[in-house]
Amino acid sequence: MLLAAPLLASSVALALAPAHMAQAAAAGTSGVKQAVKVTKVEVVTLLKPGETVECNGTPVAMAFDGKVTATGPGTVRYHWTVDTGRARVSPGTFAFGAGTSTKVDLQVVDMPAPKNAKAVTGYVTLHLPDQKKSVRSEQVTFPCKK
Repeated sequence: MLLAAPLLASSVALALAPAHMAQAAAAGTSGVKQAVKVTKVEVVTLLKPGETVECNGTPVAMAFDGKVTATGPGTVRYHWTVDTGRARVSPGTFAFGAGTSTKVDLQVVDMPAPKNAKAVTGYVTLHLPDQKKSVRSEQVTFPCKK
């Protein structure tokens, strides 16, 4: 009987340890800021301004790369907006490891190309809400074919 009590106590402690450790880990990660630090954000236009497009009522696709450079491990949330629109487009996250690295997100948007328009213009903005950063692309203009 004397040997059974220590064995019982240790088996109960082992059974509770994983649950207790999981709670401690969850509490530690939710209350601690991540070590990731965003060092650079840029938006690159992938289509050449000045190309002519068909303006026949069919939207014209414009492509942009959002590039985020960060140091340290962690996750960076982002979303896009198109022109002056407030609607969030293509939300996502970048997962960074130790060290410095750059992540890229391709964003393709359809810009209206009304019949008989002279040109199609547009831009996008990449937002990183947790870092309170937003970067806008250049205004892209495509003359309509005559």
